[in-house]
Amino acid sequence: MKFFESRIGPSVFETYYRHAAKALETVEHMERCVAIACDDGDTAEAIAATSNAELEADGLKNELRGVMRGSVRLAISKEVFLDMITRQDRIADYAENVTEIISFRPLYEDAQARKLLLAQAQSVQATVNEYAKAVEKLQELMESGFATKVKEELHQLIASVNLLEHQADEKEAATAAYVFSHGDDAPLAAAHMYRVAQRLDDVANATEHAANSLLPLASH
Repeated sequence: MKFFESRIGPSVFETYYRHAAKALETVEHMERCVAIACDDGDTAEAIAATSNAELEADGLKNELRGVMRGSVRLAISKEVFLDMITRQDRIADYAENVTEIISFRPLYEDAQARKLLLAQAQSVQATVNEYAKAVEKLQELMESGFATKVKEELHQLIASVNLLEHQADEKEAATAAYVFSHGDDAPLAAAHMYRVAQRLDDVANATEHAANSLLPLASH
């Protein structure tokens, strides 16, 4: 997998790119889990895969924080870089939370509600995929010596992540509106699905915040 492989030798950013790839993997497993749950399938493997990917992301986050306690030269302040790590890690954290909530009980048995939830999960995945492109562009930016053209391209990708997050918000609103207007016959199941939708929205919001945390480097 070419995503985020460093071409400039070992550095804290190499580990940061690996962490980004692991966060992306966590979300991919999460989306697969939602799709399986919407089809009344066995989610156990997808839940375990999500949890394992999130645990690996946590390990990389802790590795980075440990390195940052020492003397490290960066193009930005340590505080900004630590914020980038923290915000990126929340993507994986919230993705795991989605699958944890799914594990509690079967999803609300309403075909339209499940269709809306799946569409929301796919919209969240699209937001994260765009963020992955932004991280790749960040790597290109650093290797280019902060070329103006690449800075502009990174700014465009960050803006695109923000737009996709807004679209994911709209999907969450549609899911919530439907569940609350049709869930009186099964209030516990409806509330459970709403919690899944809320946490999916948290994944999208975390992705937007992670993308915005790249702005100091895009403006370097």
